[in-house]
Amino acid sequence: MKIKSISRDFFSTKSLIGISISFICLYYVYLNFNFNSFIGHIITLDFSLLFLSLFTIFLSLIVRAIRWKMIFNSNDILIYDLYRSEVLGFWGNSLFPLKLGELMKIHYAKILTQKKYSTVLGTIIIERLADFIIIAPFLILLYIYFPGDFFIGKIESLIILIILFSSLTLLLKYVFVSLKNKIKNIFKGFKIFEISKNKNSILFSTIILWVLIFLDVYFIQASMIDLDLTLFECFCIMLVGTIVYIIPSSPGTFGTFHLAIQEFMIVFLDKSESISIAFAFILHAHSYIFFIIVGTYYFSKDSKNILSLKVSHEVY
Repeated sequence: MKIKSISRDFFSTKSLIGISISFICLYYVYLNFNFNSFIGHIITLDFSLLFLSLFTIFLSLIVRAIRWKMIFNSNDILIYDLYRSEVLGFWGNSLFPLKLGELMKIHYAKILTQKKYSTVLGTIIIERLADFIIIAPFLILLYIYFPGDFFIGKIESLIILIILFSSLTLLLKYVFVSLKNKIKNIFKGFKIFEISKNKNSILFSTIILWVLIFLDVYFIQASMIDLDLTLFECFCIMLVGTIVYIIPSSPGTFGTFHLAIQEFMIVFLDKSESISIAFAFILHAHSYIFFIIVGTYYFSKDSKNILSLKVSHEVY
């Protein structure tokens, strides 16, 4: 009971910190907010391009589901089930702090695929590894191309995460031996990838996925008549958003995402504050609203399974 109490206190503290950071970021974002200018950017949007950006989000979810099926390397798993799990994951991340949507994704995928939690988690680790292989070189180039204090905080956060992970590894190795044996089961999911004949297809689908994410950013900026970003600038904004999204924070990365995108556009791309605020708002809001609407639909259809902690089927 004491451990559970400590765990609850830890997560509540982390949640409070994340929400506090978001409010601080939102304060600085809208410190000099010009409502009339903001509305002017909104009403002049090209909504056909805005809807096209939403379509790229939908396609990216399909690609994610197809890639996930290739990682599972199992014919008895439906792409539609994995698609629903992806949607629920993004929906949960939009509503709850600390990326708790990832836990919802794992749980729902386990129920729909009837695989073990360790197997599902192993496939998700491989998903992240594939993303890292494709995007990491560009993140390094972004830091080299735009040096300065802008990325220092993000990198320090990543360093802290590495230190925490290393400390946890030492604790598992020398203190929590029984827990170590349980975690070993998680990495059994890697065996799926080792025997898979889909390695090249998985990496190719990952490239397609990041192209769709880039197109989402491009269509959003193209929908704003007063904004004319180059392809390179859109690509950099995509990378900045990726860096922000990696760090666990408040639900939907409110505040942190807005401030990062806005400051990057003002400091490095020499854009005005008003159009930077509007772009950051639209870039965040269009995907946030999409995941809330679509995720709520699937949650309402299958809330019994999503909220269940036990399943009647045999898990293998």
